[in-house]
Amino acid sequence: MLVVAVLERDVNPMVAKIPEIPCPELFFGFVAPIGADVKKCISDFRKCFEEFGYRVVEIKVTDIFERLKHFIEPKEELDASTQRKRYDTYIKYGNQLRSEFDDNAFMAAMAVGKITRIRQLDVKLNTPNPAEKTVYLMHQFKRKEEITLLRSVYGRLFFQISVYSRRGARVDNLANIFASDVGSANINEYRTYAEAMIQIDEDEKNAEHGQRVSKVFSDGDLIISTDTQKPTTYEQAKRFCNLLFGANFISPNKNEYGMFIAKAAALRTLDLSRQVGAAIFSPEGEIISIGSNEVPKGHGGTYWCDDPFDDREYLRNQDSNDKRKRDLLSEIAAIIKKDVDELLSIKEIQESQFMDALEYGRIVHAEMSAISDAARLGRSAKGSSLYCTAFPCHMCAKHIVAAGVEKVVFLEPYPKSLVAILHSDSIAVEGGDRGKYKSFPAAEFEHFYGIAPRRYDELFERAKRKEKNGSFRSWVHGEPRPSLNVTSPYYTLDEQKIFQDVVGAYMRLKSIPAEFLDPPEAVQTEAVRPARN
Repeated sequence: MLVVAVLERDVNPMVAKIPEIPCPELFFGFVAPIGADVKKCISDFRKCFEEFGYRVVEIKVTDIFERLKHFIEPKEELDASTQRKRYDTYIKYGNQLRSEFDDNAFMAAMAVGKITRIRQLDVKLNTPNPAEKTVYLMHQFKRKEEITLLRSVYGRLFFQISVYSRRGARVDNLANIFASDVGSANINEYRTYAEAMIQIDEDEKNAEHGQRVSKVFSDGDLIISTDTQKPTTYEQAKRFCNLLFGANFISPNKNEYGMFIAKAAALRTLDLSRQVGAAIFSPEGEIISIGSNEVPKGHGGTYWCDDPFDDREYLRNQDSNDKRKRDLLSEIAAIIKKDVDELLSIKEIQESQFMDALEYGRIVHAEMSAISDAARLGRSAKGSSLYCTAFPCHMCAKHIVAAGVEKVVFLEPYPKSLVAILHSDSIAVEGGDRGKYKSFPAAEFEHFYGIAPRRYDELFERAKRKEKNGSFRSWVHGEPRPSLNVTSPYYTLDEQKIFQDVVGAYMRLKSIPAEFLDPPEAVQTEAVRPARN
């Protein structure tokens, strides 16, 4: 696709007439749960891009808080005396700003405004080619709306980097930081604070404009693990950058391939709630079976669109699981003499575990579908790995264990799942403490990391990897440069629109001068900027 289009420039004279930006600007947005070592990852990416001769501009979105507080007073004073107080007051101020302007993409809009001001400064300083060989490393984002805005402005030039660390490691890290801040050696005393902070960061349910890291994390183009010693975070960042710059010597690993197949399987379902896919692989990387969440059909398997018979949920115009839950709630309403619609309108009812019931649906879950297909076709799942686009529910989990699957790799979280509560004897979730069951054999459930399905084909697809004489061609273009086929800085129009109509409107509303977005480091970086080719 994209790579083929790039290579066609060598042979198509009409395409060759369209000028291409060989080293376009790149835009990276980092999403990390609190407690993960995002600073190290940003430092690693800085090093990688500097090795490719790119100018690196780092934008920390909360840096504007100290200036902004003079125009929009924080309800709770910003306090950086300890890291714990800083996290707490900065989170609250971020929520306040999103609420003040009723815009959950506020922080991303400010980041776009900063980039616009940096570019304006470049022009004033007569910097050549402001749309080339610069990468913006923006951190951190906590809402899906923020990433959606950045993708809509920068398109394929934007990459979301999600930084993973298992929950237990993050609790340990935060508790250690909080204890150190006050000179305490008792880390356990601060675990409760760490747990509470992590929960707020993941999903601040009671705050409309609160943080929602868990809702956006799995949308990453690359997920980096800070828990693995090998590959290191630098090696993971370097591999991604090499792929982006056209390396011909990198192929998908088993986890990346497995998750891509699972994602492809997910796209075939018409389930009314969500699309989930699963793929079971042998230890050697061979596909055993795949599945998606779809309605099963007579004689085995699930319905296809070109089957002679079809009775999927969309044809019944109703999610059967939702219908059954409503019927049960109607029965309860009749007993307590309440109207069912009145009960359903109660927020606490909607958020109750009753509404999380899964067992009344007609669809077979993706994991169950894959396991059933393997059994029907006589293919053993013992010792296999199962890749799933979402964390398995507790109903699927017991079938996974019973089938002999040894490893499960998941992409999206699934908070409704009771796996850790019900099956700690037979399942180890992300290396968590299993207490008295630690010596019991268990299926390992681990989070995916690597090139995510979202950009898998773009980063791995290649045309010929050889020169005319048949020798290996190490880079798509003969030298490392982004394989993005960009002919113009199309995004600057959207940047200006956001800067003038959104950011500008906010600033006018609060009488904030545009200069408050100017980064003090912008002028300083001119002295160390690498020479442009």
